[in-house]
Amino acid sequence: MVAIVALGKLLEPLQKSVLAAVVIANLKGMFMQVCDVPRLWRQNKIDAVIWVFTCIASIILGLDLGLLAGLMFGLLTVVLRVQFPSWNSLGSVPSTDIYKSIKNYKNIEELEGVKILKFSSPIFYGNVDGFKKCIKSTVGFDAIRVYNKRLKALRTIQKLIKKGQLRATKNGIIRDAGSSNDAFEPDEDVEDPEDLDIPTKEIEIQVDWNSELPVKVNVPKVPIHSLVLDCGAVSFLDVVGVRSLRMIVKEFQRIDVNVYFASLQDHVIEKLEKCGFFNDNIRKDIFFLTVHDAVLHLQNEVKSQEVQDSILETITLIQDCKDPLELMEAELIEEELDVQDEAMRSLAS
Repeated sequence: MVAIVALGKLLEPLQKSVLAAVVIANLKGMFMQVCDVPRLWRQNKIDAVIWVFTCIASIILGLDLGLLAGLMFGLLTVVLRVQFPSWNSLGSVPSTDIYKSIKNYKNIEELEGVKILKFSSPIFYGNVDGFKKCIKSTVGFDAIRVYNKRLKALRTIQKLIKKGQLRATKNGIIRDAGSSNDAFEPDEDVEDPEDLDIPTKEIEIQVDWNSELPVKVNVPKVPIHSLVLDCGAVSFLDVVGVRSLRMIVKEFQRIDVNVYFASLQDHVIEKLEKCGFFNDNIRKDIFFLTVHDAVLHLQNEVKSQEVQDSILETITLIQDCKDPLELMEAELIEEELDVQDEAMRSLAS
Protein backbone atom coordinates (compact mmCIF):
# COMPACT_ATOMS: atom_id res chain seq x y z
CA MET A 1 0.00 0.00 0.00
CA VAL A 2 2.85 2.41 0.90
CA ALA A 3 4.71 1.51 -2.30
CA ILE A 4 1.64 2.18 -4.45
CA VAL A 5 1.06 5.59 -2.86
CA ALA A 6 4.73 6.60 -2.92
CA LEU A 7 5.57 5.43 -6.46
CA GLY A 8 2.26 6.33 -8.06
CA LYS A 9 3.43 9.69 -9.41
CA LEU A 10 6.56 8.14 -10.94
CA LEU A 11 4.49 5.60 -12.86
CA GLU A 12 1.94 8.15 -14.10
CA PRO A 13 3.68 8.91 -17.46
CA LEU A 14 3.74 5.24 -18.48
CA GLN A 15 1.21 3.82 -20.90
CA LYS A 16 -1.85 2.03 -19.55
CA SER A 17 -0.75 -1.27 -21.04
CA VAL A 18 2.54 -1.06 -19.15
CA LEU A 19 0.75 -0.11 -15.94
CA ALA A 20 -1.66 -3.02 -16.43
CA ALA A 21 1.27 -5.42 -16.86
CA VAL A 22 2.88 -4.09 -13.66
CA VAL A 23 -0.38 -4.47 -11.71
CA ILE A 24 -1.07 -8.00 -13.01
CA ALA A 25 2.50 -9.10 -12.24
CA ASN A 26 2.20 -7.84 -8.67
CA LEU A 27 -1.29 -9.23 -8.14
CA LYS A 28 -0.42 -12.67 -9.49
CA GLY A 29 0.63 -13.90 -6.05
CA MET A 30 -2.53 -12.51 -4.49
CA PHE A 31 -4.74 -14.22 -7.04
CA MET A 32 -2.93 -17.50 -6.42
CA GLN A 33 -3.81 -17.20 -2.72
CA VAL A 34 -7.42 -17.99 -3.64
CA CYS A 35 -6.34 -21.62 -3.84
CA ASP A 36 -5.29 -21.42 -0.18
CA VAL A 37 -8.78 -20.44 1.03
CA PRO A 38 -9.96 -24.06 1.63
CA ARG A 39 -6.83 -24.80 3.67
CA LEU A 40 -7.22 -21.53 5.59
CA TRP A 41 -10.88 -22.39 6.26
CA ARG A 42 -9.86 -25.69 7.84
CA GLN A 43 -7.22 -23.97 9.97
CA ASN A 44 -9.17 -20.92 11.12
CA LYS A 45 -12.64 -20.08 9.85
CA ILE A 46 -12.58 -16.49 11.09
CA ASP A 47 -9.32 -15.67 9.28
CA ALA A 48 -10.72 -17.23 6.11
CA VAL A 49 -13.87 -15.09 6.32
CA ILE A 50 -11.76 -11.95 6.83
CA TRP A 51 -9.64 -12.76 3.77
CA VAL A 52 -12.65 -13.42 1.53
CA PHE A 53 -14.43 -10.27 2.75
CA THR A 54 -11.35 -8.10 2.14
CA CYS A 55 -10.82 -9.58 -1.33
CA ILE A 56 -14.42 -8.99 -2.41
CA ALA A 57 -14.47 -5.49 -0.89
CA SER A 58 -11.25 -4.58 -2.75
CA ILE A 59 -12.71 -5.73 -6.07
CA ILE A 60 -15.99 -3.84 -5.59
CA LEU A 61 -14.87 -0.69 -3.74
CA GLY A 62 -11.31 -0.36 -4.94
CA LEU A 63 -8.03 -1.17 -3.27
CA ASP A 64 -7.93 1.64 -0.72
CA LEU A 65 -11.54 1.38 0.48
CA GLY A 66 -11.45 -2.42 0.28
CA LEU A 67 -8.44 -2.64 2.60
CA LEU A 68 -10.09 -0.19 5.02
CA ALA A 69 -13.30 -2.24 4.99
CA GLY A 70 -11.29 -5.42 5.63
CA LEU A 71 -9.54 -3.77 8.58
CA MET A 72 -12.84 -2.68 10.13
CA PHE A 73 -14.31 -6.14 9.59
CA GLY A 74 -11.31 -7.72 11.33
CA LEU A 75 -11.79 -5.42 14.34
CA LEU A 76 -15.46 -6.38 14.42
CA THR A 77 -14.55 -10.07 14.64
CA VAL A 78 -12.24 -9.30 17.59
CA VAL A 79 -15.08 -7.55 19.44
CA LEU A 80 -17.43 -10.47 18.79
CA ARG A 81 -14.86 -13.00 20.00
CA VAL A 82 -14.42 -11.01 23.20
CA GLN A 83 -18.18 -11.02 23.76
CA PHE A 84 -18.26 -14.82 23.50
CA PRO A 85 -15.20 -15.98 25.50
CA SER A 86 -13.89 -19.52 25.71
CA TRP A 87 -14.66 -21.48 28.87
CA ASN A 88 -14.80 -25.08 30.07
CA SER A 89 -16.30 -26.99 32.96
CA LEU A 90 -13.53 -29.12 34.44
CA GLY A 91 -13.50 -32.54 36.06
CA SER A 92 -10.87 -34.68 37.72
CA VAL A 93 -8.79 -37.30 35.95
CA PRO A 94 -9.10 -40.36 38.26
CA SER A 95 -6.17 -40.93 40.66
CA THR A 96 -4.37 -37.75 39.54
CA ASP A 97 -4.24 -34.05 40.36
CA ILE A 98 -5.09 -33.16 36.75
CA TYR A 99 -8.35 -31.46 35.75
CA LYS A 100 -9.63 -31.47 32.18
CA SER A 101 -12.72 -30.40 30.27
CA ILE A 102 -15.71 -32.67 30.87
CA LYS A 103 -16.95 -31.98 27.35
CA ASN A 104 -13.72 -32.72 25.49
CA TYR A 105 -12.37 -35.69 27.46
CA LYS A 106 -13.78 -39.08 28.38
CA ASN A 107 -13.71 -40.82 31.78
CA ILE A 108 -13.54 -37.50 33.63
CA GLU A 109 -15.05 -37.51 37.12
CA GLU A 110 -17.07 -34.50 38.23
CA LEU A 111 -16.61 -33.90 41.95
CA GLU A 112 -19.74 -34.17 44.07
CA GLY A 113 -21.00 -30.80 45.23
CA VAL A 114 -18.21 -28.94 43.40
CA LYS A 115 -18.16 -27.09 40.09
CA ILE A 116 -14.89 -26.04 38.44
CA LEU A 117 -14.92 -23.35 35.74
CA LYS A 118 -11.91 -22.47 33.58
CA PHE A 119 -12.27 -19.04 31.97
CA SER A 120 -9.82 -18.45 29.11
CA SER A 121 -10.16 -14.72 28.53
CA PRO A 122 -9.49 -11.39 30.25
CA ILE A 123 -12.29 -10.16 32.50
CA PHE A 124 -13.21 -6.56 31.68
CA TYR A 125 -16.22 -4.41 30.86
CA GLY A 126 -16.55 -5.90 27.38
CA ASN A 127 -17.16 -9.51 28.46
CA VAL A 128 -18.42 -9.30 32.05
CA ASP A 129 -21.90 -10.36 30.97
CA GLY A 130 -20.44 -13.31 29.10
CA PHE A 131 -18.46 -14.30 32.19
CA LYS A 132 -21.62 -14.32 34.31
CA LYS A 133 -23.43 -16.43 31.72
CA CYS A 134 -20.57 -18.93 31.79
CA ILE A 135 -20.93 -19.25 35.57
CA LYS A 136 -24.70 -19.75 35.32
CA SER A 137 -24.23 -22.44 32.67
CA THR A 138 -21.63 -24.21 34.81
CA VAL A 139 -23.52 -24.27 38.12
CA GLY A 140 -26.96 -24.71 36.54
CA PHE A 141 -28.81 -21.98 38.47
CA ASP A 142 -29.00 -18.22 39.00
CA ALA A 143 -27.66 -17.24 42.44
CA ILE A 144 -29.71 -14.02 42.58
CA ARG A 145 -32.96 -15.82 41.71
CA VAL A 146 -32.26 -18.51 44.33
CA TYR A 147 -31.64 -15.88 47.00
CA ASN A 148 -34.82 -13.97 46.17
CA LYS A 149 -36.87 -17.19 46.26
CA ARG A 150 -35.43 -18.08 49.65
CA LEU A 151 -36.29 -14.66 51.03
CA LYS A 152 -39.85 -15.09 49.80
CA ALA A 153 -40.06 -18.53 51.41
CA LEU A 154 -38.71 -17.19 54.72
CA ARG A 155 -41.31 -14.42 54.77
CA THR A 156 -44.03 -17.00 54.18
CA ILE A 157 -42.64 -19.19 56.95
CA GLN A 158 -42.59 -16.24 59.37
CA LYS A 159 -46.27 -15.57 58.60
CA LEU A 160 -47.17 -19.23 59.17
CA ILE A 161 -45.31 -19.21 62.49
CA LYS A 162 -47.29 -16.18 63.63
CA LYS A 163 -50.54 -17.90 62.61
CA GLY A 164 -49.54 -21.03 64.53
CA GLN A 165 -49.44 -23.28 61.47
CA LEU A 166 -45.69 -23.76 61.90
CA ARG A 167 -43.80 -24.12 65.14
CA ALA A 168 -40.42 -22.59 66.03
CA THR A 169 -38.01 -23.87 68.69
CA LYS A 170 -35.23 -22.21 70.63
CA ASN A 171 -32.69 -23.51 68.15
CA GLY A 172 -34.48 -21.79 65.28
CA ILE A 173 -35.62 -25.12 63.81
CA ILE A 174 -39.21 -25.17 62.59
CA ARG A 175 -41.70 -27.88 61.82
CA ASP A 176 -45.19 -28.21 60.49
CA ALA A 177 -47.64 -27.97 63.36
CA GLY A 178 -49.97 -30.49 61.75
CA SER A 179 -47.63 -33.02 60.13
CA SER A 180 -43.99 -33.91 60.07
CA ASN A 181 -41.89 -32.69 57.17
CA ASP A 182 -38.38 -33.82 56.29
CA ALA A 183 -37.45 -30.34 55.10
CA PHE A 184 -37.14 -29.19 58.70
CA GLU A 185 -35.58 -30.97 61.65
CA PRO A 186 -38.44 -31.72 64.08
CA ASP A 187 -38.31 -30.84 67.75
CA GLU A 188 -38.49 -33.90 69.99
CA ASP A 189 -40.10 -32.07 72.93
CA VAL A 190 -43.34 -31.03 71.26
CA GLU A 191 -45.30 -30.31 74.41
CA ASP A 192 -42.91 -27.76 75.90
CA PRO A 193 -44.99 -24.56 76.16
CA GLU A 194 -41.94 -22.31 76.55
CA ASP A 195 -40.97 -22.79 72.91
CA LEU A 196 -44.24 -21.30 71.73
CA ASP A 197 -43.60 -17.99 73.49
CA ILE A 198 -40.43 -17.21 71.51
CA PRO A 199 -40.79 -14.17 69.22
CA THR A 200 -40.31 -15.14 65.60
CA LYS A 201 -38.21 -12.06 64.85
CA GLU A 202 -35.48 -13.29 67.21
CA ILE A 203 -35.30 -16.75 65.67
CA GLU A 204 -32.75 -17.60 63.04
CA ILE A 205 -34.65 -20.23 61.12
CA GLN A 206 -32.64 -23.22 59.94
CA VAL A 207 -34.00 -24.68 56.73
CA ASP A 208 -32.83 -27.52 54.51
CA TRP A 209 -33.43 -25.78 51.19
CA ASN A 210 -32.83 -28.91 49.14
CA SER A 211 -35.77 -30.75 50.76
CA GLU A 212 -39.52 -30.33 50.42
CA LEU A 213 -40.79 -27.17 52.11
CA PRO A 214 -44.14 -26.85 53.94
CA VAL A 215 -44.85 -23.65 52.02
CA LYS A 216 -46.06 -23.16 48.47
CA VAL A 217 -42.90 -21.44 47.24
CA ASN A 218 -40.82 -22.99 44.48
CA VAL A 219 -37.23 -22.56 45.69
CA PRO A 220 -34.60 -23.73 43.15
CA LYS A 221 -32.32 -26.48 44.42
CA VAL A 222 -28.61 -25.75 44.93
CA PRO A 223 -26.76 -29.04 44.38
CA ILE A 224 -23.28 -27.63 45.08
CA HIS A 225 -21.45 -26.24 48.08
CA SER A 226 -18.34 -24.88 46.31
CA LEU A 227 -17.37 -23.18 43.06
CA VAL A 228 -13.74 -23.11 41.91
CA LEU A 229 -12.72 -20.55 39.27
CA ASP A 230 -9.58 -21.50 37.34
CA CYS A 231 -8.24 -18.08 36.30
CA GLY A 232 -4.85 -19.17 35.00
CA ALA A 233 -5.70 -17.88 31.51
CA VAL A 234 -7.00 -14.50 32.74
CA SER A 235 -4.35 -12.03 31.58
CA PHE A 236 -5.80 -8.83 33.05
CA LEU A 237 -8.73 -7.25 34.90
CA ASP A 238 -10.24 -3.80 34.87
CA VAL A 239 -12.27 -2.02 37.53
CA VAL A 240 -15.58 -3.32 36.18
CA GLY A 241 -14.22 -6.87 36.18
CA VAL A 242 -13.08 -6.58 39.81
CA ARG A 243 -16.48 -5.26 40.88
CA SER A 244 -18.20 -8.09 39.05
CA LEU A 245 -16.00 -10.69 40.75
CA ARG A 246 -16.81 -9.18 44.15
CA MET A 247 -20.54 -9.26 43.41
CA ILE A 248 -20.34 -12.88 42.20
CA VAL A 249 -18.60 -13.99 45.41
CA LYS A 250 -21.18 -12.13 47.51
CA GLU A 251 -24.13 -13.59 45.61
CA PHE A 252 -22.92 -17.16 46.10
CA GLN A 253 -21.99 -16.63 49.75
CA ARG A 254 -25.59 -15.55 50.46
CA ILE A 255 -26.84 -18.97 49.33
CA ASP A 256 -24.13 -20.88 51.26
CA VAL A 257 -21.88 -21.61 48.27
CA ASN A 258 -18.16 -20.93 48.72
CA VAL A 259 -16.19 -19.46 45.81
CA TYR A 260 -12.48 -20.22 45.39
CA PHE A 261 -9.92 -18.86 42.92
CA ALA A 262 -7.02 -20.86 41.51
CA SER A 263 -3.90 -20.20 39.39
CA LEU A 264 -4.19 -16.41 39.35
CA GLN A 265 -1.15 -14.54 38.06
CA ASP A 266 0.70 -12.17 40.38
CA HIS A 267 -0.18 -8.98 38.52
CA VAL A 268 -3.86 -9.97 38.54
CA ILE A 269 -3.80 -10.37 42.33
CA GLU A 270 -2.07 -6.98 42.57
CA LYS A 271 -4.91 -5.48 40.55
CA LEU A 272 -7.44 -7.01 42.93
CA GLU A 273 -5.65 -5.47 45.91
CA LYS A 274 -5.46 -2.02 44.31
CA CYS A 275 -9.18 -2.08 43.44
CA GLY A 276 -10.21 -2.99 47.00
CA PHE A 277 -11.40 -6.50 46.23
CA PHE A 278 -10.62 -7.90 49.68
CA ASN A 279 -12.69 -7.17 52.79
CA ASP A 280 -13.94 -8.96 55.90
CA ASN A 281 -16.04 -11.40 53.88
CA ILE A 282 -13.59 -11.92 50.99
CA ARG A 283 -10.17 -12.86 52.30
CA LYS A 284 -7.00 -14.11 50.66
CA ASP A 285 -7.49 -17.65 51.96
CA ILE A 286 -9.85 -18.35 49.05
CA PHE A 287 -6.94 -18.08 46.58
CA PHE A 288 -4.85 -21.15 45.73
CA LEU A 289 -1.87 -21.92 43.51
CA THR A 290 -3.59 -24.77 41.66
CA VAL A 291 -7.08 -26.16 41.20
CA HIS A 292 -6.10 -29.32 43.06
CA ASP A 293 -5.02 -27.31 46.12
CA ALA A 294 -8.43 -25.63 46.17
CA VAL A 295 -10.22 -28.98 45.84
CA LEU A 296 -8.23 -30.52 48.70
CA HIS A 297 -8.98 -27.52 50.90
CA LEU A 298 -12.72 -27.50 50.29
CA GLN A 299 -12.92 -31.27 50.80
CA ASN A 300 -11.27 -30.86 54.21
CA GLU A 301 -13.69 -28.04 55.00
CA VAL A 302 -16.66 -30.24 54.13
CA LYS A 303 -15.37 -33.09 56.31
CA SER A 304 -14.79 -30.81 59.30
CA GLN A 305 -18.26 -29.28 58.81
CA GLU A 306 -19.83 -32.75 58.79
CA VAL A 307 -18.06 -33.58 62.06
CA GLN A 308 -19.29 -30.34 63.63
CA ASP A 309 -22.83 -30.98 62.43
CA SER A 310 -22.81 -34.48 63.93
CA ILE A 311 -21.56 -33.11 67.25
CA LEU A 312 -24.21 -30.39 67.29
CA GLU A 313 -26.88 -32.94 66.41
CA THR A 314 -25.78 -35.15 69.30
CA ILE A 315 -25.83 -32.20 71.70
CA THR A 316 -29.31 -31.23 70.50
CA LEU A 317 -30.58 -34.77 71.03
CA ILE A 318 -29.10 -34.84 74.53
CA GLN A 319 -30.78 -31.52 75.38
CA ASP A 320 -34.16 -32.48 73.94
CA CYS A 321 -34.34 -36.10 75.07
CA LYS A 322 -35.64 -36.67 78.61
CA ASP A 323 -34.23 -40.20 78.92
CA PRO A 324 -30.46 -40.77 79.05
CA LEU A 325 -28.94 -41.76 75.73
CA GLU A 326 -27.05 -45.01 75.28
CA LEU A 327 -23.55 -43.95 74.35
CA MET A 328 -22.05 -47.07 72.84
CA GLU A 329 -18.57 -45.64 72.39
CA ALA A 330 -18.31 -44.64 76.03
CA GLU A 331 -19.35 -48.14 77.14
CA LEU A 332 -16.79 -49.76 74.86
CA ILE A 333 -14.04 -47.53 76.23
CA GLU A 334 -15.08 -48.34 79.79
CA GLU A 335 -15.01 -52.09 79.09
CA GLU A 336 -11.58 -51.77 77.48
CA LEU A 337 -10.26 -49.95 80.56
CA ASP A 338 -11.64 -52.68 82.82
CA VAL A 339 -9.85 -55.34 80.77
CA GLN A 340 -6.59 -53.42 80.95
CA ASP A 341 -7.01 -52.97 84.71
CA GLU A 342 -7.50 -56.70 85.23
CA ALA A 343 -4.44 -57.45 83.08
CA MET A 344 -2.29 -55.10 85.14
CA ARG A 345 -3.49 -56.69 88.38
CA SER A 346 -2.69 -60.19 87.12
CA LEU A 347 0.82 -59.09 86.15
CA ALA A 348 1.34 -57.43 89.52
CA SER A 349 0.30 -60.57 91.37
